[in-house]
Amino acid sequence: MRILLSAYACRPNVGSEPGCGWNWATHLAARDIEVHVLVAQRNRDVIEAELKLRPLANLHFHFISAPKLARLSETLHYILWQRSAVTAARKLCNRYRFDAAHHVTYASIHVPTQLWRTGIPLVFGPVGGGQTAPSGMLYYFASGRREEQLRTIVTRYLSTSPYHRHSLARTDHVLAANHDTLNAVTRAGCRKASLMCDTAVSEQYLAHGPLRFNDSYTPLKLLWAGRMLTRKALPLALDALREVRAEVTLTIAGDGIEPNVVHGMIADRNLRGRVFWKGSRLEWSELRDEYADHHALLFTSLRDSFGSQVLEAMAMGLPVIALDLHGVRDHVPARASIKVPVDQPEETVRRLALAIEKFASLSRWQKCEMSREAWSFAKTQTWAARAEFAENLYRELGSRVIPMKKYPVARLAAARV
Repeated sequence: MRILLSAYACRPNVGSEPGCGWNWATHLAARDIEVHVLVAQRNRDVIEAELKLRPLANLHFHFISAPKLARLSETLHYILWQRSAVTAARKLCNRYRFDAAHHVTYASIHVPTQLWRTGIPLVFGPVGGGQTAPSGMLYYFASGRREEQLRTIVTRYLSTSPYHRHSLARTDHVLAANHDTLNAVTRAGCRKASLMCDTAVSEQYLAHGPLRFNDSYTPLKLLWAGRMLTRKALPLALDALREVRAEVTLTIAGDGIEPNVVHGMIADRNLRGRVFWKGSRLEWSELRDEYADHHALLFTSLRDSFGSQVLEAMAMGLPVIALDLHGVRDHVPARASIKVPVDQPEETVRRLALAIEKFASLSRWQKCEMSREAWSFAKTQTWAARAEFAENLYRELGSRVIPMKKYPVARLAAARV
């Protein structure tokens, strides 16, 4: 089997979108699939350095540059890169017969893949972007409130956009990261879509087993991890902790806000001695150590496809305390988490504080059971399992294609433009 993989962001030994692209490429290749990866030119040095140290059979990278105009913004760079990637893909189609194409990064329906222009059976995702922040919680977006409102309007009208309808109708299968996105692509006329969490973990990342709580665990140690983007709502986590009367501490592992602002937020809420900031974004291995040193993950994002830190924490056996939204709502098992309904800010803060106190008051046995459920769920969400699923999906899509319509690809692609 030969696959054309589109991974704009793709880098070894990192998380987020670049790590996602790398893991898709390497785990598909590990299944004896010949993988040709279209990737942004700026990833070339780190990828080639990694391949010199650890060569991978069946894996071929094609580094694609975007026009100089693309330097004006990251969004423009991605859009123009996609056009260059389609040109490169057509040339590859003249040399090889591909069984399927799969676009994995960036994973947002706001800018759908254009690889349908090659005529190859196409998979898109797992992809998010259909989720929007609750209108009642826009208070936490502060100066970014209007921008978030505009994004919500744009997202709600994607299904009526001719550009999106045209692209999604020509995509054979969309893997949606949450039901919000699944509903959006379905309304836009997607041929077939199904639900899949947009992140995964390696089997090596998983802890050897769930946490073993004991009755002497005081104080309860919560971890908040990730980039301090506005939508991640760190202030919400601090507001909730201020209302908690149980003996609980919170460690913040991330960056994105000026240090004086972070320390000010902590001081203004009288949380010194209860909240500890690591001062920067941690390396992937360092963050894993933090998961191992805490008892639960506090996840307060107001808009997220899912949240890679959620699955990483669960892989280490951490139960999750989170808002009942989007990917967390759809994927995280109820028995592994406490999910908080979202209302107006004051009520949401109260509910989140009660959730923290509830977890703190659980018996050792109840916490151990939540840890076991979290760890067991993470075991089902490995990259190896993702690659196996994808291979079966490629075969299914390939079996639907009438050979005379599929090849020669170059002529078909030209006819569709």
